[in-house]
Amino acid sequence: MSPCPAQSPVVGNECLDDLAVKSAVENIKGSATTFKEAHNSPRETSGFLANTFHWELNFYTFTFLAFVYHFLKEEYRWYLKVLFGLIAVDAARYYHMKGSMHGVPYTLPFVTIIAMLLQPERFWAEMANIAMSSPDGLCTNQLVGKFLIFSTDPKICRQILTGEGTYQIYAHPNAKWLFGEKNLIYLDKDPHKAVRKVLTPALFSNEALQNYAQCQEKIIRRYLENYAQQCQATGKPLDLRIAFRSMAAAASQESFMGPYLDDDLRAKLEHDILQFTMGFLSLPIPFAFGLKTALEAKHRIEVAVQTMVPKAKKYVAAGNEPRCMLERWALSILETAKEQGIAENEVFGCSDDDIGRTVLDFLFAAQDATNSALTYAADCLEAHPDVMEKMALEVKGTMGADAKDVYTKLFAETDNIPYTQKVSNQLLHHKPPVPMIPHLTLKPSYFYEHFIPQGAVVIPSLFYAARQSGSSTEFLPDREDQDSQFMKCMTFGGGQHKCPGRRYAEVQLTVFLALVANNYRFERIGERPHQDDFIYFPTLFPNRNEYIVKAIRS
Repeated sequence: MSPCPAQSPVVGNECLDDLAVKSAVENIKGSATTFKEAHNSPRETSGFLANTFHWELNFYTFTFLAFVYHFLKEEYRWYLKVLFGLIAVDAARYYHMKGSMHGVPYTLPFVTIIAMLLQPERFWAEMANIAMSSPDGLCTNQLVGKFLIFSTDPKICRQILTGEGTYQIYAHPNAKWLFGEKNLIYLDKDPHKAVRKVLTPALFSNEALQNYAQCQEKIIRRYLENYAQQCQATGKPLDLRIAFRSMAAAASQESFMGPYLDDDLRAKLEHDILQFTMGFLSLPIPFAFGLKTALEAKHRIEVAVQTMVPKAKKYVAAGNEPRCMLERWALSILETAKEQGIAENEVFGCSDDDIGRTVLDFLFAAQDATNSALTYAADCLEAHPDVMEKMALEVKGTMGADAKDVYTKLFAETDNIPYTQKVSNQLLHHKPPVPMIPHLTLKPSYFYEHFIPQGAVVIPSLFYAARQSGSSTEFLPDREDQDSQFMKCMTFGGGQHKCPGRRYAEVQLTVFLALVANNYRFERIGERPHQDDFIYFPTLFPNRNEYIVKAIRS
């Protein structure tokens, strides 16, 4: 096993001041909400009445249009009359496709996307409320002119996620620009299988995961030690959503391409991934505003990765053992090319451009989704000290008081730290980091008796479907109906597009839990947020994340 490449510390006081430290006095506003552990339905949204967000949007929109009409000169009013006629046709189309399904009232297409970007909590909570109170778990809407169906029903969610040929990943209105049309997530069944055949065994084997876990452990140790020292020195809390973002970024970069990085490039990649992420919270205008900035960041990341690929191929071609994911992929490409009797650049889906796009996907998921999982881990474990202590006893008993080289002992036996692994697994059930995976309907289909037209956007809600299935209502690591392979709770999607990095995420979370249980405690500032007090970024996070990180061992 090759050692994890050395890395100079990148977390000093200056970095923490910029990225991870926020004053609790300045940031915690208002009173906290009492947390209810078992609560299936989201809370009703605020407004004039309960769950009236889209009615409010219509009131403001048509009041504005009426105001404009009133003050327009007579010769220009016909423009608005034409617009009103088009709106009437579009509304009739919406209600025809809606049929007997429950849903929000007709709302102008571009009003809905602006509302979704500016008020995502209210937008999605209202749709979830309507869906979960309907007999079939469905709620209709429209987005950028597309008919939209939001589902919280586990059966329908599974139908969408596994329906290759009928549904294709849509992801987001901005996704085709951000990911690119040739991205792995958009490939059809056979091309997708061809790429995964080269990709998955090499990148996510036990040997590869052990290598990544070694890198993860070194990074997590370094960052947690710095965070605890910072809290002790300043007496101020950290916003763990921001702090863990830096930690997750460093761990993923080191695991994926560590030997080819320096501190300057690490910082640039973390910044660019954040800019890329913000593209999902921007208006769908690729030549301006946030999306333009995100596309520029995407280009810089892909170029940086593409320059590393020839070096990685040269390194493994010389007979050296791979030290990171990029080198493992390079070795797999060389072996596949030799096996098929073709040139390296002829291996399908494995050109330098393809590798740049796919590594960008991995960096994005590892920084964003992993950050969500780590932040919710702190939230749940602080609220369940009994779970933390039970993990600490297990880790100490198995690995010793210092718990060094967790990665080695984690892979030595599959049941080495079974309780800690259960906690990791249950955290990903209880708080799925990715709230939904929008798909596009490629051909007409049915949800129960409801006809779904071609071109409709169908959204399986992983977050609320997990509640409906009963697998995430409560955080119970000792529950008997363990769903260890995520069959009931589809946290990592399903079908051929099921996330290939599932085990990577579980291993990193398990390493994090083992280190924290034996060495650190999180002291929450303020009360715990209600489970529906979260923010979209675009994965989910509690809306308050201020903690003092305390070291309990020297």
